[in-house]
Amino acid sequence: MDTTSALNLFAFGSAASASGLALVAWRRARAADPTQSDPNAPSAEGGRGLLRAIASPLASRMRPTNQAELDELTAMLLHAGRRSRDAVDRYLEEKVLFLIGGLAVALLNAVLVGGLFGMILADLAILFGIMAPKKLIAWRGAERREAIAAGLPPAVDLLTTCIEAGLSLEQAVARVARDLELSAPVLAEELSITAHEFDAGVSLPDALRRLSRRVGLDDLSALCGVIAQAHGLGAPVGQTLREYAESSRRSRRSMLEERAGKVAAQLTIPLATCFLPAAMLTILGPAAVQLVRALQ
Repeated sequence: MDTTSALNLFAFGSAASASGLALVAWRRARAADPTQSDPNAPSAEGGRGLLRAIASPLASRMRPTNQAELDELTAMLLHAGRRSRDAVDRYLEEKVLFLIGGLAVALLNAVLVGGLFGMILADLAILFGIMAPKKLIAWRGAERREAIAAGLPPAVDLLTTCIEAGLSLEQAVARVARDLELSAPVLAEELSITAHEFDAGVSLPDALRRLSRRVGLDDLSALCGVIAQAHGLGAPVGQTLREYAESSRRSRRSMLEERAGKVAAQLTIPLATCFLPAAMLTILGPAAVQLVRALQ
């Protein structure tokens, strides 16, 4: 076996192994970790496995030393629903695995494909390995925020009804969390965590502040602020929530009308690209045929 064949075989084996590691890391980034459902659950140190053992030394060196950067990374993971104590370490390990996979695929493309096209593919593989972990977490966080925003209006109505029926705010939050388990499971999970914090003795403003930080949705943050302010001032929470719900509906209706108004402008380019050539051919086609026949 010559040197070129040996190098190709080594590159193929490395790329296959790294691709497997990257696939496992991607699945771990998408799937919900068992410890994420409970923010106080200890991490499973006994289940580190081979992948974590390989990536852990490099991941520890990538851990942010600046507290502001660490808080930003923690908030991003919270928005994606990753609340375990070792969520930052797991994310950094997945980032290392993605980087190794990207480098291996880049080496495979550079050796087997070669040329300018191979170098372009190698650069794309490296870029994917660098950017994919953060993009996946950001995508997961945006997906959760959309799901929570969709379930927030009926949750506010249920919360208002429960409070006006005589339940305390803490009891109303727990009841709404149970009622929304099927229709809005993401929001129900967050409200359930808040209800457990109430039971653990966390004050209402602190629990609402934690809920707002975990989700990162402006509408929910405004709702938490309204409830905390009404509770602190001693105002009737039920009436405050009803007024907030009406205001939220008006703003949401305005947003939908604005989006609907933008649709016409957004359809201009697709319509011009797809229908204009056919329309011009239909209009000018017969004239062009008659002109050709006249010239003949």
